Amino acid sequence: MRSDSRLKFAKFIPYEVRFPIILPREHSVTKLIIKNCHEKVNHGGTNLTLAEISSRYWIIAAREEIREWEKRCAKCRRQKVQTSKQKMGPLPVERFGHSMRAFTNTAVDYAGPFITKQGRGKTRLKRYLCVFTCLTVRAVHLEIAYSLDTNSFLNALNRFVSRRGTPNLILSDNGTNFVGCVNELKDHYQNLDQSAIVKDASNRKIEWKFIPPNAPHFGGCHESMVKSAKKALYALLGNADITDEELHTAVVGAENLINSRPLTYQSSNPSDDIVLTPNHFLIGQLGGRFAPDIVNTDCYDTKKRWRYVQELLRHFWKRWIREYLPTLGTRSKWFKDSRDFKVNDVVLIVDPNTSRGCWSLGRITNLHSGPDGHVRVVDIQVGISIFRRPITRLSLVVEAAEN
Repeated sequence: MRSDSRLKFAKFIPYEVRFPIILPREHSVTKLIIKNCHEKVNHGGTNLTLAEISSRYWIIAAREEIREWEKRCAKCRRQKVQTSKQKMGPLPVERFGHSMRAFTNTAVDYAGPFITKQGRGKTRLKRYLCVFTCLTVRAVHLEIAYSLDTNSFLNALNRFVSRRGTPNLILSDNGTNFVGCVNELKDHYQNLDQSAIVKDASNRKIEWKFIPPNAPHFGGCHESMVKSAKKALYALLGNADITDEELHTAVVGAENLINSRPLTYQSSNPSDDIVLTPNHFLIGQLGGRFAPDIVNTDCYDTKKRWRYVQELLRHFWKRWIREYLPTLGTRSKWFKDSRDFKVNDVVLIVDPNTSRGCWSLGRITNLHSGPDGHVRVVDIQVGISIFRRPITRLSLVVEAAEN
């Protein structure tokens, strides 16, 4: 059967074009013809494939049938597949306050470099900013690292612990300096006397957690603080040619500036409480304004003064729970549940530094579910190597049921 088209009197057009053969949809021969034309136009898309088919055939619901084949074509899948996403997960336990001491749960990251001059005729050197972020009250502690090696980070960590206390948990990405630091700390603790560690509470072992590789959104809490620290430093320094001493002064000023930012809504009513900031949990002040001091001279007794400070801090924590904590419950994106990855799914590993055609193809071997049961991190086998990646860096090509 042939189609009686309106081109029947166009004698200069071939007979197959004027009267194309009618083919049924979802027939095996039709699928083979579509496959042949699709490959002939080098996977050029629906319109190009349809133009090639129309030169001889008329397929009922041709566009839908071509799209069905494009969903099965491996090359088209690799070219058109989108990265995966999942509903935004609940906040981890580390983000909620279990202690009234800031930096109990801490995240660390690097920023920079900053170029400093060392004197006339001397080579300029790079300095880096080590950003420690409290996961609970979002306070920031800034340290200068003089290089990116493990020893330099250990020195910055020791300075942080000496000034802010020993944290119970540190969260970081998989930087080689952080991994090397953890390995050295493990060796150090293995060589220590365990009984001495138990007796001396200051030598408690720090729990260290790593976020998955190539997953900065897993550390959004401290990644945003890195951005704020860089913005504050650039605002203070500008394009100035600085020394190490001037950089250190600017870093301390930037730290105070960041910790003076409001955590809650600033009301226009003068009778309302002053806006809550991270500095209230660190030094009891907002920028240059100190918390109200006690007037009764009898309260300057050491024990009474200590109780006053504890009550003041407890008041800030009550406000933190009442005003700031409810603001963390909303989801700004990723509202709907999506299909969870399964073992043996074939995926593309997204690499922003290369073109789509060079992305590696792998098979999922292991799943890492979150507290809500959704899978957001998986292990992928590529050849003989196994990588751990977040699902936002993966594109599903073939489901396990299709293998």
